[in-house]
Amino acid sequence: MSFRDMLQEDLETVFFNTNEFAEPHSIDGVVINCTIDNDQLIKRSKKEYDGISVGEILIFVKSSDISKKLGQGMPIIFDGRQMYVFNIREDMGVYEIILSQNLG
Repeated sequence: MSFRDMLQEDLETVFFNTNEFAEPHSIDGVVINCTIDNDQLIKRSKKEYDGISVGEILIFVKSSDISKKLGQGMPIIFDGRQMYVFNIREDMGVYEIILSQNLG
């Protein structure tokens, strides 16, 4: 098993496991296992945005669980709340998405 395969397995069995880190959340009406990390959002805000609050929620979600192409400024209904994608990154099949209440 390659290192990449081991990482993918860890994503499935730990990071997106609802008995470990993930929780089910509704994204555009579809329930998806997500990991929320607002502590990381605070760190990123300090490091990359000079301490300016850039969003309300930082979520990690498998990119295969999102059916539409996401981009900055796109609207998303997250747990029944209208939110907007402030920033999005994809790495090894995982989206890191900062959601904001307002368009930035």
